[in-house]
Amino acid sequence: MKLRPLSPLSLLSLPLALALSACGTLEKLPKVSMPKLPDMKVKVPFVGDDSTAPSNDPDIVPFRLNEPLQTGHTLEIAAYAGQISPSKMFAGRVMVDDKGQADLGKYGMVKLGGLKLHEALLPLESAFRRHRGQSLINVQIIRVEGLPLLSVRGAVKQPGIIQFVDGATPASVLRHAGGRTGDPTATAVYVTRNGQRAFHVNYLNSEIPLEPGDIVTFSDSL
Repeated sequence: MKLRPLSPLSLLSLPLALALSACGTLEKLPKVSMPKLPDMKVKVPFVGDDSTAPSNDPDIVPFRLNEPLQTGHTLEIAAYAGQISPSKMFAGRVMVDDKGQADLGKYGMVKLGGLKLHEALLPLESAFRRHRGQSLINVQIIRVEGLPLLSVRGAVKQPGIIQFVDGATPASVLRHAGGRTGDPTATAVYVTRNGQRAFHVNYLNSEIPLEPGDIVTFSDSL
């Protein structure tokens, strides 16, 4: 039998014919059912806002560090449980109401009116501790009426809460706290931020930047 050469048109249509033939073959293959994957529950980090203060409150109530909290004062706070792997319990703004109380949401009401800032830390910590049942609770007061703050603790003459300024370092903070007490050769400092406590060998190190809400604790022995 004499074979006839294929025309150019036949050559172009050949790949299409092969593809259609393959589709017909695939339809005859048995269907394979894929096993159902288990639902994976991913723990999402805390990213919410627990604020109970009015979001549209336009009034600025005068606030001074050496005076007690009063009705209308709005505090921006954060609370953490634990230290090695701290978990955030609360983050947001709370306002002192006309009864001198602040609403902590699911953690209840807490009396803050008439207290100075360093005095307000204890009732705040107690309120969170009652609900969580953990002894180690860190409450950071970040701002009051928009004024950024720092907490100074440990071996200093005047521990308390001071105003944060841009460029603040432990060395500059120490001057505002009246200087050191205890061992005069001690230089170590701890900076607590977002519930985590970081150790620094020498507070004179200018490369230890501070942020509003930080807790700066000077060691009395290291």
